[in-house]
Amino acid sequence: MIYDVIVIGCGPAGIAAGIELQKCSTKPSFLIVEARDRIGGRTYTDRQTFDAAKPIDLGARWIHHFRPENPLSIHHKPSDQDVITRDFVGDRPHIFLDMDGSYLSESLRNEAKLIAENFWTKVQQYPTDQIDVSIREVIREKYNEIQDEQMRRLVDMNIAYVEHYEAANLEQLSAKSFLKTDNNVDTCDLTLPIGLGTFIEQIADQHQLPIQLNTIITNIDIPANENELICLTTQDNRQYFIKYILIAIPLGCLKARSIQFNPSLPDWKQNAIDQMGFGLLNKVYIQFPITFWDEQYESIFIASNRFRFFLCHPEDHILILFLTGRLASEIEQQTDEQIISDIVQFLRAIYPQMPEPIKWLVTRWGQDPFARGSYSNFPVGTTYEITKELARDCYNERVYWAGEHANYGGTIGCVDSAFETGQREAGRILNKLI
Repeated sequence: MIYDVIVIGCGPAGIAAGIELQKCSTKPSFLIVEARDRIGGRTYTDRQTFDAAKPIDLGARWIHHFRPENPLSIHHKPSDQDVITRDFVGDRPHIFLDMDGSYLSESLRNEAKLIAENFWTKVQQYPTDQIDVSIREVIREKYNEIQDEQMRRLVDMNIAYVEHYEAANLEQLSAKSFLKTDNNVDTCDLTLPIGLGTFIEQIADQHQLPIQLNTIITNIDIPANENELICLTTQDNRQYFIKYILIAIPLGCLKARSIQFNPSLPDWKQNAIDQMGFGLLNKVYIQFPITFWDEQYESIFIASNRFRFFLCHPEDHILILFLTGRLASEIEQQTDEQIISDIVQFLRAIYPQMPEPIKWLVTRWGQDPFARGSYSNFPVGTTYEITKELARDCYNERVYWAGEHANYGGTIGCVDSAFETGQREAGRILNKLI
């Protein structure tokens, strides 16, 4: 089978690339191949596990940085059920509790918030001419001055906002690249009533893109002669011959070297892949027979060193626990039953009358062979410049790269980031074909 272009990966980046290729008046022959039995990649709205009124997004949940410039804006039809938030806590009703269920006063919370803000100021002021260190290292001395155990847990909760945003612990994150993932774009997150995964599916369906599922690419052979076609080989030994490739698979899969290149990737490309950070965020959905917490709250924040952030779906009797970094990795080694037992035991100290859960769902994005994690970040020793190397074409402008990790002109780590790169790289390929 011969094509002008094959896009590997049918997540947001691959879908955006397909839409762009479809626009071309010369109608290049192209195909999007996807390893999974579904499209969307790390955007996935589960519609089977629960009989729920609200969407169950197992991966990406929000359209981050929602504004007219966001490439997803043109695909969005506003609804009175849209919810927009501008920070992690948001404007929706929420409650702050200690581990014993006692209410945390506003004065205590404000004190902890001020301490954390002073930490972030210290990180932002870290000298650019010094060797890069972790965010944790920069704040360590001031953090160790906190003697009160409750206040330390409250400060830890504020610190964890950043850890969840970056999908990594402070020990891993670069002080010099602190919050560079947003590239100075203001936070504005849109939650869709249909779910983000469903939204992405609808975009693909509307454009009737040529998509082939259950196609696992294992080898890419690039001939030295530029007039010869590149050969893609699948796990079941099918072969495709093409002029140009757009690789739009997650950074985690690139790190795992799930595709073998012949000849091998240039050192600069492989080094960039190895050095860029790829974080992990998992969710635990738990459904109960009743809503045992106060129904007015949509979020429960707990000053704990383990389970902190619960999003509430009271109409469905569902709590959603967010876990990141080491803890997210740790739970992937446990059974669902072990995880749920730990969470139930933890919550019972706060809600003694809590009933037994009736259904649950645990994500394991780190073990997913077609994800190998959640989204990218800047670990110690890396800067925003690395995104340019991740996006840079190779093999004499025949192999191109897209994905949230390669958005050198904008934000990283988000669905809109991936979409931007798909549009950009498809446009570059079209310039070669015209």
